[in-house]
Amino acid sequence: MTFLDTPTTGPAATGHTVRLYYTDATLCEFQAIVREMGALVGEDGAEHPAVRLDRTAFYPTSGGQPYDLGTLEGIPVVEVLEDAAGEIWHLLAAPGLATGQAVYGMIDWPRRFDHMQQHTGQHLLSAAFEDACAAHTIGFHLGTVGSTIDLDIGGAGRTAPSL
Repeated sequence: MTFLDTPTTGPAATGHTVRLYYTDATLCEFQAIVREMGALVGEDGAEHPAVRLDRTAFYPTSGGQPYDLGTLEGIPVVEVLEDAAGEIWHLLAAPGLATGQAVYGMIDWPRRFDHMQQHTGQHLLSAAFEDACAAHTIGFHLGTVGSTIDLDIGGAGRTAPSL
């Protein structure tokens, strides 16, 4: 199937964005069709042009892991989020795309790879804390400068300071 084919089964057939990162976490480049345009307020408090694609390799903020950055047709993607209906929206630094347009997307690979490494490291550390101290992970935040793992160290709901 080429990227311009209309699927007859799966998420894209129902209008939902196909999440390419589920089948290939190392995918850095992809082609898609703009399904919907809009404007959304980003975490910076500013309104941005936003697009929903038929498929994406951009990971949205989820489970303590930050969103991917990159470009769509050379336009910087400044934020990626999942709305209440489960749709993935790409907030752009500038307008320039149109509904129905075929677009070329590129992920910021160094950022994605850093997030993947930190996420894997969190799972390893959480398993070690569980085994060595019976300390359950109750929260995780992955950031650009540092990351935190919040642990329940037992007792009356006591928690350890973030590591």
